[in-house]
Amino acid sequence: MSSNAAFPLMPRQFQGRWNKKSYHVLKELGRGANGAVYLVNQQGFTRAVKIGADSIDILMEVKMLKSVQQVNAIRVGPLLCDVDDMEINGKTYTYYAMEYLEGEQLDQYVRRMGAEWVPVLLIQLLARLEVLHRHGWVFGDLKPENVIVTHVEKQVRLIDFGGVTKLGNAVRQFTEEYDRAVWHAGDRRADVSYDLFSLAVIMVRLMSSGEEWKALRNEPRQTAHLCDIIRKNDSLYPYRIPLVKAFHVKYATAGGMKNDLLAALQERTVGSQNGQASGTAGRWIGGLFVASLLLLAGSLYYAWM
Repeated sequence: MSSNAAFPLMPRQFQGRWNKKSYHVLKELGRGANGAVYLVNQQGFTRAVKIGADSIDILMEVKMLKSVQQVNAIRVGPLLCDVDDMEINGKTYTYYAMEYLEGEQLDQYVRRMGAEWVPVLLIQLLARLEVLHRHGWVFGDLKPENVIVTHVEKQVRLIDFGGVTKLGNAVRQFTEEYDRAVWHAGDRRADVSYDLFSLAVIMVRLMSSGEEWKALRNEPRQTAHLCDIIRKNDSLYPYRIPLVKAFHVKYATAGGMKNDLLAALQERTVGSQNGQASGTAGRWIGGLFVASLLLLAGSLYYAWM
């Protein structure tokens, strides 16, 4: 989140006007375009509280979180815990409290664990996006900073829902690096393919070298340059079909991309086990096969079986 002086500093202690829940503010976690997020303690429970200057924006995020609270054991984002108003300096602000997710940003996790985990984590993420889309929402501002891998469950969860947009509307927030309009690959209308394009760019960035990605900054942003990286990168090349299809709006659902990415991962797993079982790649991909069953907890488990 970037600094934004439009939002008030929270008092150290506050109580909701209607639900009367009391909170002790521990620290500010960050500020974005439509709100500030704080780490709080609420009767012994650690929560995150988001407050915004525009109550309509906050309540739209609340509506979305309620609609996807938990679907078929797939947790899309943090669980919603409270929605209320509070008064600061004589002005009323709407806020919501949510589960505080302890974990690492997607890019930080990949740097620590290795790029081979990217397809596994993004298959998880596609399962979450599938739920979101089915309920009529597009995430919009999809980027590694808005995806967290939880410490305990090793599950991917979405955070910072300030860019969430109703299907068919103009995308409310975006980051240029992952925006298909900047890549001259479409407009900023909130549709399924907008999120899938961003996810494909994320995959290329996380699985390419820093030098490869930095080189793009000196070029006009075109998907052809992304395809060049995929073609030359041994790690990305096995996933070229779902990536190129996402760049060219060939998916109607996140589930379609998830299935193609999963098939490519399975094919690479089998090929590595048969051809390189005694090598380093064979060892990690064999471990990946087992670990992914545990890591994806439900949605991918049944797909593997």
